Amino acid sequence: MVVSVFSVIRKIEDLLMEEPELLKRIREDFDRMGRALRLMKSFLIRIGLRENKFPIRFWVAEIKDVVYDAEDVIHTFLHKTTVCFLEERRIIRKTKSKISEIIDKITYLTRKLEGIGVEESISGESLHQRQQLSHYYHPIVGLDDQIAHLVSTLLQDYRVISICGMVGSGKTTLAKAVYNHKRVRYNFVGHAWVYVSYPWKRNKIWEDIFYGLGIFGVKDSKYSDEELAKKLYKFLEDNKCIVVLDDIRTVEVWDSIKPAFPINCETQSLSKILITSSNRKLSAHAARGGCLYDMKMLTYEQSFNILRNIAFSETDFGEQYSAKNNLAEDILRHCCRLPSAIVVMGGILATKRSTEEWEMLLNHVKSNLSSILSLPVILALAYDDLPYHLKPCFLYLSQFPEGYMISIGKLIQLWVAEGILSNDKGESIEDIAESYIIELAKRCMVQVGEGEVNMKFKTCYLHDVYRDLCLSKASQEEFALIPENPFSLPDIMASRRVRRVAMHEYIPIQSLRNLKLMSLLFFNELYPEESSISSSLQETAEIYLREDKRWISILWILFKLMWRFRRILNYLFNNFKLLRILDLEGAEIYMEGEFLRDIGKLIRLRYLSLMGTTCFSKLSRSIGNLKRLQTLDLRMNEEFPVQIPNVICKMEMLMYLYLPMLCDSKTKLRLNTLRNLRTLVNFNSKNCYVEDLGCMTNLMELGITRFFCTDDPPVIIASEHLRSLSVSRPENIDSDLLAYLISTCVHISELSLTGSIGKFLPACQSPYQITFMSLSETELSTDPMPTLGKLPNLKILELKKAFIGEELHCSTEGFPELNSLKLSSISTVKHWIVDKSSMPKLRHLEIIDCKSLEMLPVGLMFITTLEELKIELMPKAFKDRLCEGDQFNKIKHVVIFQNCY
Repeated sequence: MVVSVFSVIRKIEDLLMEEPELLKRIREDFDRMGRALRLMKSFLIRIGLRENKFPIRFWVAEIKDVVYDAEDVIHTFLHKTTVCFLEERRIIRKTKSKISEIIDKITYLTRKLEGIGVEESISGESLHQRQQLSHYYHPIVGLDDQIAHLVSTLLQDYRVISICGMVGSGKTTLAKAVYNHKRVRYNFVGHAWVYVSYPWKRNKIWEDIFYGLGIFGVKDSKYSDEELAKKLYKFLEDNKCIVVLDDIRTVEVWDSIKPAFPINCETQSLSKILITSSNRKLSAHAARGGCLYDMKMLTYEQSFNILRNIAFSETDFGEQYSAKNNLAEDILRHCCRLPSAIVVMGGILATKRSTEEWEMLLNHVKSNLSSILSLPVILALAYDDLPYHLKPCFLYLSQFPEGYMISIGKLIQLWVAEGILSNDKGESIEDIAESYIIELAKRCMVQVGEGEVNMKFKTCYLHDVYRDLCLSKASQEEFALIPENPFSLPDIMASRRVRRVAMHEYIPIQSLRNLKLMSLLFFNELYPEESSISSSLQETAEIYLREDKRWISILWILFKLMWRFRRILNYLFNNFKLLRILDLEGAEIYMEGEFLRDIGKLIRLRYLSLMGTTCFSKLSRSIGNLKRLQTLDLRMNEEFPVQIPNVICKMEMLMYLYLPMLCDSKTKLRLNTLRNLRTLVNFNSKNCYVEDLGCMTNLMELGITRFFCTDDPPVIIASEHLRSLSVSRPENIDSDLLAYLISTCVHISELSLTGSIGKFLPACQSPYQITFMSLSETELSTDPMPTLGKLPNLKILELKKAFIGEELHCSTEGFPELNSLKLSSISTVKHWIVDKSSMPKLRHLEIIDCKSLEMLPVGLMFITTLEELKIELMPKAFKDRLCEGDQFNKIKHVVIFQNCY
């Protein structure tokens, strides 16, 4: 409920700031309504865990109605502003009257809340408190015996092993531990992990297995289902592989995909299939002739160790540790012994420092909930305990499909467009958003991907149990709608005040009738191929094909598709004029520039993504009407150059701009007005003016595809905030200019170069702040390691096709801070020398597809900090030589083999 109030308050604030002329005669009324809502918000913040308790539950329902009334007043007013003078007076008079009624209701409800005496909820710790990377991962302890048993079983003759257990019992955690076990990594040459998302497609599951095994090629995407199944069957039959299928839910799914697995053949296939499922019937069915493994309940001691591992901090000692120990035991008595439930409860406790806060939580559990907590109840408790500013952040994740790896960069931009992020303390938006994600991760409500650049996170996702909670709360709050059935959609849209829609499946866009829609995200084709080609179209196409006129058939189908896309887009632009977010990334649209001629009607857009769409000519100039845009993503097709009209300079609120990889030669953009720009990707001096970079004083990330400057020396980048610089196709840049460009970016911490840069690294004094360096396809003929090893703060180094020599040498005392090293597709290197005292802090090392490398360097044996050595897509002969070597015993505990054939 608090989420809805915040949303309306933000809209009123935006309205007052952005429409001063429009609101001259009614500004004071909207301002009064905003003040009344802010007062109500202060009471709602204090509701916390008591929101679902009577009588507060009753008043919350009343509040929801009045908040939606306030939102409707805003939308109705915005929708009717382009009218004649006499009609405008009538609208203003009616709006004033409606606002007065709403203020009276808000005042009445606020007094009721005040009279109830709402107490302060259990508080979390400081919002912006940071933790170390390792604290965001909460490994489940107490599974050692089960892991050992399953590893032993897996190495026996069973071809299918099914792990069965109720939701939250730790099936996936156990399967991951087995999958990553050293004996499993050593005994199987191919490894693939696939999460079975829903709705499922069997060819997608098979393709994901191909990707995991590292054998998916371009031609495989054109195979029929039957051809894919045959190829996968043959590969698994000939190679010893392990394939994990996580979260299969029905017998139908298993029966559909199993023809690709050699599980019933008479030959001695050594590949194994490991599945996880909460469906007992499915597990037993899949394990016929195999092994069915039931998850074991945790002992009390194991449960306590899990809770203590998550909830206790390093500062707990003495009396405080003893008190928390006793409270933790008491709390566990009210919990089921499900690992996920214990992790959730631990996540709640981890955000509370003092024993007093732990006691408050325990008292709340005792007084408000049943003696035994079910997983759904504990999950709901975790949501209720969220600070008010985190609830909309969590609910926003409900819009992403199951198993979807969410880009944190994109998520931040969507939060900004929604007004979810507030910047009251002067911190950068990116830092605030990261602190929110960290807080959710500490509470175990969000799973984060591995830290990459500067040990920050790039992706996150929802565990399936939390996704169920997220969807339930989002529906309850009427936060977002994910349509499933086009026939029931009109009724749903009419009965709910829907503001956000996420399209996971094909739904006719014309079935969306809500004119007050604010956000529209596409994760599926806007018009899937099988639906777009009607029977008559198919018949016509077949006639042309029979006459050997294939190109006419293709043009005919394409023409019809384009005509239908045009109708769809026209409907969208003409009926959703209050949209703030339009994300067409997953829509797979084919269009020409005139298709977007009406996009200028969406003047309230903050976020527009055309990434992945296909444009055959130029964009419409009407895109220049979108002056409120904060994010504009034009990374369209890479096959055809796109002509961009010179209107982006009108979008002075832009913060994130992604230009096409290929721009038409007629494109020449002025960007000197974009002083708020924080991210600029695919900057090309052929299509943009270099001197405009000097106006972007807030720029934090810059991606360059072509760079040419006639000034000597050039004054290039004025922003002192620039932290990330990437240059692709540097062969188009003079080496001296490239060196000068890098040396002037004195504050950058991330540097990526992709493409040929000659024989040497740029002859420049690289900034000492660099912590991340990536060289891809640079094909240097001179060993770059001596130069890179002198960077004093370098923590992460990635080299892919970066060197064409035969020997790499990491010299003594080189790479003093290096934490992670990745060598990929350096096919010419035979010898790699690591001197003693080189890379003294190395923790992670990946060697991928370096087929000529004869042996690992002996110097690795002296790096005591090494935690993981991943060897992937290397020849089996390399693996055999390594395992037979005398030094292997010193490092075998950290080695992981992946797809070494």
